Amino acid sequence: MVYYDIHTHHLPVHPEDVAIVNSLVPTFDVETGLFRSVGIHPWYIYNVEEQLAELKRQVSFPDVVAIGETGLDKGAEAPLDCQREIFRASASLAENAGVFLIIHCVKAWDELIASKKELKPRVPWIIHGFRGNATLAGQLIRQGFYLSFGEYFNPGAVREAWPGRLFAETDDREIDIRTVYRNLSVSLNLRLEQFAGQVAENVRDILHLP
Repeated sequence: MVYYDIHTHHLPVHPEDVAIVNSLVPTFDVETGLFRSVGIHPWYIYNVEEQLAELKRQVSFPDVVAIGETGLDKGAEAPLDCQREIFRASASLAENAGVFLIIHCVKAWDELIASKKELKPRVPWIIHGFRGNATLAGQLIRQGFYLSFGEYFNPGAVREAWPGRLFAETDDREIDIRTVYRNLSVSLNLRLEQFAGQVAENVRDILHLP
């Protein structure tokens, strides 16, 4: 049974698990030996031109399978217009590279949905660390988003995302992805093997990872 952690800031506890390790720009020439995502987090915007140039450079690296995390956060210091510029550029890079987008969103759901309607992406847009309720989850799923759940989650939202819109992650938490899988499977009243099999199918069919 394979465990997939689609967004983490740590190396996997079990080397045989498949993890997408996040690198925040400006992290230069990181070699993890694993899959990577690279992105400009809305908390850490300091020089748009320089950061976007570095992000464009790193997108071409063979271990980069996703752009992010990027997104919109109304609690961040960077002005929302600046965040939008970064987000749109990141989404465009993901589209051109044919890789999925990992999204951080805080209190900017209307703006995020509007961006998706405007940009009409073909690549998957995944909201990471989703903790919202079932109503918000359903709204986002109807707009074509995918949801990734970590240590903390709303069981109703997990049910909305199951089966085909759901992924799992550890983010920056000191937790094993296998524990996340167990918790999510319990919330769905499923056998762990059934849950893991569906997530593996989503990873292969939607994210095109082995």
